[in-house]
Amino acid sequence: MITTDLREQLDTITREINALTGRIEIGNFYSPEDQHNTWSRLDNLRPRAQHLADQIAAENQETQRLADAISATGDLRLGFIGYVIFGPVVLPVPMLYRVQVIERRGGWVVSGTVRRGVTVEQITATQRELLTGVMAYGGHASVWGRTIRDYRIQVIAY
Repeated sequence: MITTDLREQLDTITREINALTGRIEIGNFYSPEDQHNTWSRLDNLRPRAQHLADQIAAENQETQRLADAISATGDLRLGFIGYVIFGPVVLPVPMLYRVQVIERRGGWVVSGTVRRGVTVEQITATQRELLTGVMAYGGHASVWGRTIRDYRIQVIAY
C-alpha cells in the first residue's frame, strides 16, 4: 500500500529531524563546516517531511472517500465487489480523475505532472496545463530534447 510506504518514509525523516535537532541543541560539532552541514540537512528535511505529510493526508482522504461510498451502498461486501469488478462507476459518489503525463518511449510518469481530484469539467484544462508545463522552457521536454509527440496524457477514474 502506498500510504504505508509514505508513512515509513515520514517516520524515517522524522527520526532524522529529531536526531539533527538534538545534535544542534547539544552543540557538539567537529567544525564550523559540520555545524553548517547539520543545519543545511535539517533545513532540507523539514519541507520534505511536510510534503510527505500532505501526500499521506491526500491518500487518506481518497481512501476515506471510497470507503464512505462503498459503505453507502448498504452492503460492504457487495459494494466492494462491485467497485473491484465495475470500478468507481457503480459507487454513489461523483467521479474524480487522476490526470498525468506519460512518456511514450519508456512509459514513465513525468515527475510533477500528476493531478488528483480532477472533476470531469476540469479534465481538458488540466491536460492543457500539464502539457504546457512539460513543453515550457526548462520543462521536461526542453531538458530531454523531446517534442509534444513524445508524451501522452493518461486519465484514470477513481
